Amino acid sequence: MFPEVKSIKITGNKALTTEEIRDVMSTSTRNSLFGTGLFAGARSPFIAEDFEKDINLIRKLYTFKGYFFADVESTVKRGKNGDASIVIRIKENQPSLIDSLSYAGLDSVSTNIRSSYLRRSRLKPGQIFSVENLIEERDRTLDFFRDHGYTFFHPDSIRITVDTLGLHAGVRLNISLPRRYAYGPVKVFVHDPLKKDNPATAKTFERENVSVTIYGHQKFAPKVFSSAIAWKQGALTRQSLEQRTLENFGSTNLFSSISMQKDSTSSGAIPITIDLDPSPKHQIEPKLLVDNRYGSLFVGGALSYENRNLFGAGQRLKLSTNYGTQTSSDTNVLSSLSSDQYDKIIPYEFNIKADLTIPRLGKQDSYYSGTVEHAQSKLPVLLDSKKEIIRATYSTRPTRVSKLDVDFFELEVARKDSLRGFQQLFKNDLAENIGIDPANPVAVKRGLDSLLQTRLNQTFRLRYSWSSRDKTTRSKNSPLWNASVMAEDSGSLLWLIDKYVDKKSYTGFTESDAQIFGTPYNQYLKLDTQVAVTRNLSPDRQVAARLALGWMSPYGKANTTPEDHRFYAGGSNSMRGWVFGTLGPGSCSNAAISNFGADIKAELGLEYRMQLFKVFGQESGVTLFTDVGNIWDRTGSYAFSLQSLTRDFAWDWGAGLRIGSPIGPFRFDFAWKLHDPANPDPWRLSQTKLTDFTFNFGIGETF
Repeated sequence: MFPEVKSIKITGNKALTTEEIRDVMSTSTRNSLFGTGLFAGARSPFIAEDFEKDINLIRKLYTFKGYFFADVESTVKRGKNGDASIVIRIKENQPSLIDSLSYAGLDSVSTNIRSSYLRRSRLKPGQIFSVENLIEERDRTLDFFRDHGYTFFHPDSIRITVDTLGLHAGVRLNISLPRRYAYGPVKVFVHDPLKKDNPATAKTFERENVSVTIYGHQKFAPKVFSSAIAWKQGALTRQSLEQRTLENFGSTNLFSSISMQKDSTSSGAIPITIDLDPSPKHQIEPKLLVDNRYGSLFVGGALSYENRNLFGAGQRLKLSTNYGTQTSSDTNVLSSLSSDQYDKIIPYEFNIKADLTIPRLGKQDSYYSGTVEHAQSKLPVLLDSKKEIIRATYSTRPTRVSKLDVDFFELEVARKDSLRGFQQLFKNDLAENIGIDPANPVAVKRGLDSLLQTRLNQTFRLRYSWSSRDKTTRSKNSPLWNASVMAEDSGSLLWLIDKYVDKKSYTGFTESDAQIFGTPYNQYLKLDTQVAVTRNLSPDRQVAARLALGWMSPYGKANTTPEDHRFYAGGSNSMRGWVFGTLGPGSCSNAAISNFGADIKAELGLEYRMQLFKVFGQESGVTLFTDVGNIWDRTGSYAFSLQSLTRDFAWDWGAGLRIGSPIGPFRFDFAWKLHDPANPDPWRLSQTKLTDFTFNFGIGETF
């Protein structure tokens, strides 16, 4: 058995990070949780020949970065069993600098193109001379001229001459430009996905100088093809337009394989042939739902059917339904009631939904969608909830790294029915929190009637999200940022109908009540934003953080916000020391009140992620985390203020197991409370027992 690598220490490196150096080495240490041996990976043997190769690779890496005179030395100390402790000492010395830079072969290029090309050069006098920068400049040169009509420009057309003298380097690029070409006719072939192409079943048509041949009995609208092609016949060839064409075809979600080839040139023009293999039109997808959203195990299933090309132009129809139920009765929120005052219930959720998506052909990643949905649930607070929603949305991408969704119409009909015991629960726990005297039966009845009324929510909603994931300038070691903001207005259109159209009087309503045609409606404004950042510390270590803020308020004739749309705290994607809907508002200790949410939210989460092993080839490991935050009311005993922010914050810490899977890591989180604002003695660290944890389960990273 080979001796094991116990440790690797690298010193003297400033221009390169330790992670960059470790990345090129095959010699490595054995990973485990803080060196305890838990979750340890395979033994990492020390092989002298491989380690010598690693030292040479480090020298080459420094040469690649421009440090031609770097010294790399190593020491290997042997333990009792022959195990190796490695020290690598690096003396980087001074890098070589570019002292002169010139370009040749650009005489035939127009002044505008030449100045644009030179202005974007990756090489500058006084810059560190490195092989890395030379390769970047070569690749930039290829992309630039291929995007200006020189379609057959290739790497052999670029000759780079370097004159070096000590720490100085002179660089000269000699460029041999071929002939410029324009686009010729375009032919598109859509192949039969079920069998070999049969000319007898081929259907051919031409639109906007695009000839399309479709094999089999498939139906595609002509505009699918003409709108996807980003150039016009006769225009100079451009690599970026060809890439955009591939992306346009891909964004339709109609094709599983897309290839483009240039045919033989004729009279300075290049004909293009595009081959398309269609994706399956019909798709059925089952899913298993498992979490602990109400504290106990919640299990269910979902089934969806999708038609990806309903009318031939990429319209997608998706029908889905899901049902889930808790495996046991949940009575934690009913502590103020005796067992004979209510019937034990098993919470469940049921949903059925239809979505129709209509893409805007020719505008990548832009589409209209319509949704019709029915949902019903039985909640632990002794309520049956039902709602129907109809929604119309426009989605687009303002930039490659951002997305904008506008719900320009949404109408929700929400209904609640009380179960036995809810009236007493309302009187005991909820009435006083919303300003109702529990000793006043008339006020209690009015409050119950208001809560259980059928209500309308008419909403305009804007969601904007941004991510640095797809930024071409982002290096693999730079932080990954994700941000989102949502703004929501409910009731403004119904208010106009109330004020100018429906002027009748209805029994049980006054002029100050928000209602149309005898049905109440909600009016509120809501803002919800989140910023998350993830940074790689090493190939198997990450640190991540998230800040989430939210605010909502009624306006107009409304006095309260609807509980279905409020903020909630606790659960696998929030404050993990508490079960979903059991934290807050503020220092409230009543779980029933917590289940009705609040209007203000502030949360901060931090995670340290370690990939320590693999399960079925998927990266898995352990995450250490902490969350701090809460929700607050706008007014009353648990209202938000600077004092309540510093006094009534909740704080937890914990550890989680991550088991990798193709759909994202399975999360098993165990969290302990550090500061519980609902407890008379909020600081819990000295009183915490190992068994006093809150367990949360989910799929995918928390943020």
